[in-house]
Amino acid sequence: MRPRSSILFTLSYGAGLATGLLYFGSPLGVAALLVAAPLLRGPLPVLLAGAAAAGRVTGELARDGERIGCPARLPPGRIRLTVELLEPAPEEGGRLMLRPLRAGCAGAVAGRWPAGRPAGAGLGGSVVAVWTPAPGPGGRPGGTLAVIEIGPLGGHPGPAARLRTVLAGASRSLYGARAPLVDALMLNRRGGIDPELQDRFAQSGLVHLLSISGFHVGLITAWVFLLGRLLGLGRSRALLVAAAVGAAYVGFLGWPAPATRAAALAALAARCRVHQRHVQSDALLAATCLCVLLVDPWAILDLGGWLSAAALWGASRFSRWTDRAIGTGALWRTLGSSIGATLATAPLTAGALGTVALAGIALNFVAIPLAAIAVPGVLASLLLYPISPLLAHPFAAGAGLGLHLLELAAAAGAAIPGGHMLMQPGDLRAVLPWVAALGVALWVMGTRNTLPEAGRRLGWSAAAALWLVLLRGSILGSADSDRDLALHFLDVGQGDAAVLRTPHGHWIVVDAGPADERTDAGRRVVVPFLVRHGVRSLTLVVVSHSHADHEGGVPSVLRRLPAGLVLEPGAPVPDPRYLRFLDGLRTGRVPWHPGRTGERFSVDGVSFTVLHPSPGWSGWGEDVNEDSLVLLVEFGAFQAIFAGDAGLPAEAEMRRRLLRVDLLKVGHHGSRGSTGDEWLDVLRPTAAVISVGRNDYGHPAAATLQRLAAHGVDVHRTDREGTVTVFTDGTRMTIESKRGRASYDVR
Repeated sequence: MRPRSSILFTLSYGAGLATGLLYFGSPLGVAALLVAAPLLRGPLPVLLAGAAAAGRVTGELARDGERIGCPARLPPGRIRLTVELLEPAPEEGGRLMLRPLRAGCAGAVAGRWPAGRPAGAGLGGSVVAVWTPAPGPGGRPGGTLAVIEIGPLGGHPGPAARLRTVLAGASRSLYGARAPLVDALMLNRRGGIDPELQDRFAQSGLVHLLSISGFHVGLITAWVFLLGRLLGLGRSRALLVAAAVGAAYVGFLGWPAPATRAAALAALAARCRVHQRHVQSDALLAATCLCVLLVDPWAILDLGGWLSAAALWGASRFSRWTDRAIGTGALWRTLGSSIGATLATAPLTAGALGTVALAGIALNFVAIPLAAIAVPGVLASLLLYPISPLLAHPFAAGAGLGLHLLELAAAAGAAIPGGHMLMQPGDLRAVLPWVAALGVALWVMGTRNTLPEAGRRLGWSAAAALWLVLLRGSILGSADSDRDLALHFLDVGQGDAAVLRTPHGHWIVVDAGPADERTDAGRRVVVPFLVRHGVRSLTLVVVSHSHADHEGGVPSVLRRLPAGLVLEPGAPVPDPRYLRFLDGLRTGRVPWHPGRTGERFSVDGVSFTVLHPSPGWSGWGEDVNEDSLVLLVEFGAFQAIFAGDAGLPAEAEMRRRLLRVDLLKVGHHGSRGSTGDEWLDVLRPTAAVISVGRNDYGHPAAATLQRLAAHGVDVHRTDREGTVTVFTDGTRMTIESKRGRASYDVR
């Protein structure tokens, strides 16, 4: 098969696979393609049509196979079942994979193990847990099994399970507090890494070093090859042994997509080298991607797999140009590879993660050599520890120094001004500039372009980019003005987050969305929004109450931007997350104040009044939602209310003190127990915003929507419209969202 044909074959198979997994289109379309393909000249159309059909069938079979899996079969809520630990559970607990037994389903699920019950991999027993479904990419069934109670554990772990337990114990014994980092590097477990450390690696462009990737497998394969050569093996045999060791290691990890691609690449490269065949790099990459899809069809929807393939393509494509146009030195090749990998992955990271880290281009010159020494040192120490702890400790000491230097490099890279760019994940406007940048780079570094020609094209591109920047303001209109008050209701899923900008540029955050072990809306949405708008400090952060869907993302915001004051209810809530939040304020020396009814302050002519809570009201301390801090915002004749999660009891306590408002941030995501008729009779809002995402609570409730409609309120929802922005000069109010723009007179 010709190189171009192999690339087209993989693309056709992947397209068919994606349509099958997503149930996109009709199988009749593939059948029609098979019928029409022989009518075209040549065997290639028939081959590509067959690849697409095979991918479609494989995708539908994989999708149907998920229906019998435990993520699809387990009932939501509290359940009792027997599970087997697929990974060792440490003393501090955390995330790990579990296999339900005798539950009428197959497969493993993601679990959360409680602290204080360490256990080895392969052990099992009866547990009481709460299953929370959470569909993954493409609607693939998923969720988290949070274990609450654990019975006696027992069983007969197999060799692989015992090895996992031994390696986890060796990691903790040799590396102590750095063990979660070692587990991520070598065992594909990232649940225990400090979120701040993850942020630093992501912001510095070195996040690929925190997980099993093609780079790690390539390093291990290369070191095995060198060891084989030192032991006297011939070149071909050493290559085959290295490829076999890499494949065995990836199989032990469970075949994650990026590592599987690297193992396939090593195997195919070794085979080509043994048979003295020269293979085009793009064709070889396509073949390895096909191997990944054959092993795991769902990898077509896996971001890690796409990033791995894109990074390798970009690195090889750009390094080939530097080899030909500049030189084959290690520095030039590293520069070309770093630029290529960064630009090739930028559209993906901008769209999916909301970040692009350009600092990694420079930091790779330091980080890659450090990782090349640290990774094999870590692996050697873990393997030697069960045999001879005395020999393992010197390797661990050297590898630990390398890891520490990597952490320092990540911290330095994260602190570089402009070293990383944050944007709204999923926003097409954030993706298009990076697609354009990649296209321009490919045009500049064309296959036959000399260095002078590349410089000329780069100059033309820079001039065009400058003109686009200058014209951007006139092409993209906005209702915003420096004299206006802007209220941005951010789309953070099932939670609340709003950002206010006063007429003279002071910024205020009201809640920052949800946060848990998997995601953090403060880091993912709120901080990118603020950074994109050039915010360097916050005048005020308001936390309506201590629930995770409101307060969860606030620590990430405060870690990134200093705040003049944090205002929150100050209710006595025995919630560990809330207590950690207060401890963070104290250690960070962030001023804190408990908001109370009647307190009033002003920023740039915008008045803020605390309407609730008061410790003297009858419902104080009974329900955290009802003790939400409710805020009245006034600018000129404009008035808006942020109701937090306050429900009918709190509304009844407040409404006798209120008059008509223009905008209402609906309480408790539009639940049935909030936004009552009496509340709406008093407020008579012109428009309302419901901050809500996909949820199992029935938010917003049909009864609440009916009440709002009966009062003639124009309702905007973040789950349907994305970020909703309100601009007002104090006399008119303009609301912008994906739904369009509408203006109203302020009454």
